Amino acid sequence: MNKIDLIRMGLKNLFRRKLRTFLTTLGIIIGTISIVLMVSLGLGMQKNMEKQMSQWGSIDIVEVYPAGGGGNDYYGGGMVVMDAYPSTDSNAKNKKQKIENSDLAIIEQINGVEAVTPIIEHTVVMKSKKLINNYVEIKGMTLEFMDKYGLEIGEGRMLTAEDTKSFIIGYEQLYRFYNPNNREDRWQSMFDPETGERKPPTFKPLESKITMSFDRNYGRDDRYSRYGNEEEQKPVRPMTVKAVGQLSEHAGWQKNEYAYMEINQLTELKDKYDKMTGYRDTDGRRPKKDGFEKVLVYVPKRKNLEKVQEEIQKLGFTARSDANAFKQQESMSNTIKMVFGAIGGISLLVAAIGITNTMVMAIYERRKEIGVMKVIGSSIKDIKKLFLFESATIGLLGGILGISISIGISILLNNMQNTALLNFLHIYETGESNPDIFIMPSWLIVSAMAFTSLIGLISGYLPARKAMKLSALEAIKTE
Repeated sequence: MNKIDLIRMGLKNLFRRKLRTFLTTLGIIIGTISIVLMVSLGLGMQKNMEKQMSQWGSIDIVEVYPAGGGGNDYYGGGMVVMDAYPSTDSNAKNKKQKIENSDLAIIEQINGVEAVTPIIEHTVVMKSKKLINNYVEIKGMTLEFMDKYGLEIGEGRMLTAEDTKSFIIGYEQLYRFYNPNNREDRWQSMFDPETGERKPPTFKPLESKITMSFDRNYGRDDRYSRYGNEEEQKPVRPMTVKAVGQLSEHAGWQKNEYAYMEINQLTELKDKYDKMTGYRDTDGRRPKKDGFEKVLVYVPKRKNLEKVQEEIQKLGFTARSDANAFKQQESMSNTIKMVFGAIGGISLLVAAIGITNTMVMAIYERRKEIGVMKVIGSSIKDIKKLFLFESATIGLLGGILGISISIGISILLNNMQNTALLNFLHIYETGESNPDIFIMPSWLIVSAMAFTSLIGLISGYLPARKAMKLSALEAIKTE
């Protein structure tokens, strides 16, 4: 018997008893729906968690501070609601109050770490013609780390080694450039009065000439009191800087709150300003460069976040990351997976028993057919293949129908955007688009069909063996 005849005969036998085939397939359908929706829900939760955490910063970053530092600093590279305290590990070395260059080299050698950068942060004033932004938080880091930090450029480009006095600006900072002589409420002018949606920023930094100063009084009519008698102080000449790129609107609100500059260039500009002012910020004394107050560590594999954090804490520093937040999310996701998995597993077990029962019943109903096949010369392997094909087809058919229904359910729920369900799953809008609750990649569809076919094969194995051992003469004689 060739393969085409075997397939034709198997399909004919299945569709001869349509109701029985459908009822047998129904268990596979229910089990497939449960498992496929469970996996796609888990994938959706994971992706949305990553999106939400990326709004806070980079989710593969460990922040490092001197011992006891950083506990109340909520403006870092990651979501800092977890692990915001120094280690109490008894094996930790002497607590360090500064992070030295030698410490950076040690941290970079920790297994799982790919890049390290010291961070310096300053608040500066930027001005462009009549527009001013008197509170720009600028962050200095190495160019190599900027690529790892995940700065998503919306317009322009990233910084290069050839750039001098150049920076990248966050999207939110564009809205803070305003004309102090314009009495119009700049916050109300940001929104469309008809739709209530926020308008695109009118300030174009890539096309503008920008000056910058570390002097908080630069461009102000009302004096900012900090240094004592402000009227007697000479104004500090601003520095001309250039914006080469601006972040995308969807780069994450935390990243968009900052401007970014290469760390050595930012340090040089601050040193130049301090020298011009006679080091008035430090009471006339040149500040000592004896280490850093903050360091960022890039850990590409998130499973290593917690381990890297622990190793850094053992060196005597405070370290924090999103490791605990991931643990909580995974715990909730795994609980949901277990519930749906249990339902799907029971359904598939019942379905497997149903397939076995159906194929055993088919043997008794088709004893004469089996006997005739043996008498006319069909091999016992052909008979085995026939029954295995029928059982595998039931599994595959159930898988296809189950996947089709799962896709329909996922599309329906994704479009409904049920607020209660989203809140229960801790899935929130990230600003770019409405979040998808279920994500169904192609590998999941293919895996589900292969799995249900395998269940069909396993369930049909014993009935196929029974059909092989059936005596041809006995079968014909019984009939």
